[in-house]
Amino acid sequence: MPIVMRHWRHTLVAPAVAVVLLLTVAPSDAVPGARSGPDLTALGALSASPPRASGYFKTTPVGAWRSLPTGRQCAKRVHLSRWEPRPDNAGPNSRMPSRRRVHAAFAARPLSGDGSFKRKWDTWLLPRVTGHYTGTTDEIFQWAACKWGIADNLLRAIAVRESTWYQYEVYKSGRCVTDWGCGDMIDQATSATRKYCGEISRRGHDYQADYGSGLCPETFSIAGVMSWEDPSWGRMKGNQNGTFPFNRNSTAFAVDYLAANLRGCYQGWEPWLSGAGPAKYAAGDLWGCVGNWYAGEWRTQRALGYMHRVRRELRNRTWLEADWKHIKPSCSSTFGCPRGS
Repeated sequence: MPIVMRHWRHTLVAPAVAVVLLLTVAPSDAVPGARSGPDLTALGALSASPPRASGYFKTTPVGAWRSLPTGRQCAKRVHLSRWEPRPDNAGPNSRMPSRRRVHAAFAARPLSGDGSFKRKWDTWLLPRVTGHYTGTTDEIFQWAACKWGIADNLLRAIAVRESTWYQYEVYKSGRCVTDWGCGDMIDQATSATRKYCGEISRRGHDYQADYGSGLCPETFSIAGVMSWEDPSWGRMKGNQNGTFPFNRNSTAFAVDYLAANLRGCYQGWEPWLSGAGPAKYAAGDLWGCVGNWYAGEWRTQRALGYMHRVRRELRNRTWLEADWKHIKPSCSSTFGCPRGS
C-alpha cells in the first residue's frame, strides 16, 4: 500500500511571555557551519530591516526543476539582514548536518519502489536535500526558496502555522516545548511507537523519560517535519523516515526538506495521492501540496482547512506585524522557562 507521508497536524500557538536565549553545544550529528554568505564580521554593516512584503523569490513552473540553482548558488542570492525575530534559533540556525549521514538515512528508506512516489524522488529530490546553509531564520527561508523554486513568502507562512517560527524550544531539563518546534505527540503507546520512540530517544534526549514508554513527538522543527512513520504506511527503519535528528538540530535542514517536498509534490511525483482524497491529483497544484504537507491527504476537508490558514498568514504577512518578535512560549510552573536549543 502507499507510504502516506503525513507531516503535521496542529495549529498556531498563542503569544506568551519572554524567554532568555541560551546557546548549547551542537549535537554530534550536526556540525557548526561557517556562514554560507558573507563572513559573520560583515553583519555589523548590514541593515536590520525585515524582508520586503512581496518577498524575493517566486515559485517557478513545474518544468523548471531541471534548471533549479544549487545551494551554493542560492547562498549568494539571499538578501542579507541582521533582522532576527527569533534569536532562540541561533543554535540550530548555525548547525549543518553531515551530508553523508543525511544521504545515508534517505538511501536506507527508498520511497519509489512500490510506485507510491516517482523514481526522481529517490534519485534526484532527496539526494539534493542537505541543510547546508547557515544564517538568520529569514535568510534560511530565502535560501531554501531559491534552491527549490518555491516562493519564500509561502515558506514563511507555513512556518507561522507550524511553529510560530521557532525551530526547537526546550526547558532546562531538555524536555521540548510542545508546538514550539516539537509536537504531534504520540498519546497511546504501541509496539510500533515504542520502537520509534526508543530510536529517537537515543539521539540527544530521552523523550520517553519525559512522556512514558512509547510516547514522544512525531514531528520536529520550524516546519513541522514528520519523523514518525506508522508501519501501515510502509516499512521504515526504526519506524522513522530518515529526517531525525537532522530536522530537530538544523533549521536549514528542516526548511530544505519542506521546500523539497513541496517541489516534488508540485511536480506530480507523488502518485499515491491520487487515492488520498476526493479530488484528482495532478502536477501544478501547489496549494494542494500545502494541504498535503499538513494532512497527508489530497484536498480533503482537513487539508483545505490548513490551506485556508496558511493563505491567511500569507495574506496578512504575519511575520511583519509589530508584535511578531514578542511572541514567545510561556514559562511553566513545573518545568521553568523555555530557551533555544
